[in-house]
Amino acid sequence: MKTLLFGAVALAAVVAVPGVSLAQTYAYVNQSGEVMTTDAPNANQAIMTAPNIGLHSGVMLLQDSSDPVVGDTVNGV
Repeated sequence: MKTLLFGAVALAAVVAVPGVSLAQTYAYVNQSGEVMTTDAPNANQAIMTAPNIGLHSGVMLLQDSSDPVVGDTVNGV
């Protein structure tokens, strides 16, 4: 029984790892003009899943999630 349980947990871990490792951090501007971040496997998915994304906002791939642009305010949104 322990072997079966261990095998199931190991399989779940192997299946989950690629999804986590493929996620990248993207910056976008929300409807209030604040630069926010979202994690997604690609830019299209980031645009589709970014909460409260601004009407004319795109996304920018961040190499470091502590990038100083995060938290800035953009005028004219």
